[in-house]
Amino acid sequence: MKYRYIFVLLVLMTNLVSAQEDESVFIKKIFDNALTNQQAYHNLEYLCTNAPGRLLGTENSLAALEYMKQYFEKTGADSVFLQEFRTPAWKCDSSSVFILPASGKAIRLHSDALGPSPSTPAEGIMAEVIEVKSLAEVEKLGKEVISGKIVFFNRKWDPTFVRTFEGYGDAVDQRAHGPEKAAEYGAIAAIVRSVTNSQDYFPHTGSTRFNDQKIPAIAISTLDADLLSETLIQEPKTRVNVFVKAEDIPETTTFNLIAEIKGNEKPEEIIVIGSHIDAWFNTAGAHDDGAGVVMTSDVLRLFRELNIKNKRTIRIVIYMDEELYQSGGKAYLNYVKEKAEKQYLALESDGGAFTPSMFTVDAQIQVVERISRFQKYLEPYGIDKIKAGWGGVDIGPLKEINVPLMSYGTDSQRYFDMHHSANDTFDKINLRELQLGIGCITSIIYLIDKYGIE
Repeated sequence: MKYRYIFVLLVLMTNLVSAQEDESVFIKKIFDNALTNQQAYHNLEYLCTNAPGRLLGTENSLAALEYMKQYFEKTGADSVFLQEFRTPAWKCDSSSVFILPASGKAIRLHSDALGPSPSTPAEGIMAEVIEVKSLAEVEKLGKEVISGKIVFFNRKWDPTFVRTFEGYGDAVDQRAHGPEKAAEYGAIAAIVRSVTNSQDYFPHTGSTRFNDQKIPAIAISTLDADLLSETLIQEPKTRVNVFVKAEDIPETTTFNLIAEIKGNEKPEEIIVIGSHIDAWFNTAGAHDDGAGVVMTSDVLRLFRELNIKNKRTIRIVIYMDEELYQSGGKAYLNYVKEKAEKQYLALESDGGAFTPSMFTVDAQIQVVERISRFQKYLEPYGIDKIKAGWGGVDIGPLKEINVPLMSYGTDSQRYFDMHHSANDTFDKINLRELQLGIGCITSIIYLIDKYGIE
């Protein structure tokens, strides 16, 4: 009896080792395809070249959706369709900032409006500047000092954060809520230091939040922020002239793009792979998030070309409007509720196309542990950890219905050099890093679909 038990155990262990070896061989097959195919790279080049500035409501945003829709149809998706929804929008035509020192001529700064900033009068807004380092400082100074002035938020990015997404989270409050706080205390406009760890002349825009009162809000480059700060030290009464030409659009019709391949065994269980196609008015949006769009979309191509018989339905969702109001993610959740669909898991890619690093999982600990067991298959390709963490903005609303969320993570050191700026162009994309990302995302989806997360 004892020897029979040992024999059975050895057989089971042999079968397990054999299965793992077989799986590693197939994962390599996925990466071999990803690393020798350039379709996603060409798709991204098209989006950056022919449809930059894909902000919600623009012609380029719709042109980008149409291009990807045709790509999915050619790839052989079982279904491809546009999910229509309506949402407010915002349009920016131009913006500028000038320092008006008493000792010399006007100096134009590198600037971009924050969304959804209101317009200034045609002649702009001219006033003295109050420099602050935090929202709390605005409160401390009070209306007596702030009222009638232009508030300049100039807290620098803390370089001691090793993970740059943590550095961004630490600094972004002055962009996201600074203008709102300045308006509360009577400011007539707000200027914000670009939220980036780079020192250059690229202004980085982004969204800002307002309650009832809106004031013109504009970002300036980090080097220009240093110049303005130095000028204020020399001449504390320095004035600035701010110009913004923008428009609030009460409501517009737009779309999420959905493409899927049906599951063979459990088609009612849907694995969502998401990214956002919109990009700010000042950028080609290569890393944010054109790269995410083409990497996640290529999962469908790989499943088709490698003839992977997926158990569950694999659905690619290209979201509209992550940048401004995050309406695409909310609209998709409403769609899921209306259809009473079962979303098995959702994965998002919105961290650029840099060297693969990790997957983070926002779910119950048992699910995190289950998915983390797949890390051994992806370690040879750069994934050094699968751990509990962030899910994503677009897929975030699905947490309301208890969907496990995942995010593809990359080496983020260069990401915020480009984020929300004119520096985020196609030439900043490394083909091999993009291809590795495709392999990593496809492989984890393949493993999750095959073995499940229960």
